Amino acid sequence: MIAISKSEKEIIAKRFPNVHIVRTMKQRSKRHRYYCEETTSVMKFLNRSRSQGAVTANNGKDTNHANRAKGKRN
Repeated sequence: MIAISKSEKEIIAKRFPNVHIVRTMKQRSKRHRYYCEETTSVMKFLNRSRSQGAVTANNGKDTNHANRAKGKRN
């Protein structure tokens, strides 16, 4: 399984209707993540779209908590 963003999920669901996409945290929290199965066609599509900068995996957010916390310290 590979982590994808919401915008990538929408594009993949339209383009590849038989690919399985799951979401964690079904409640209305902001902690959810989308994961997609790693099929050859989807991986080629993601590599191509991410390299062109059309869609980013985390929408430009820093996912490394240690770096965020370190930047806020004195």
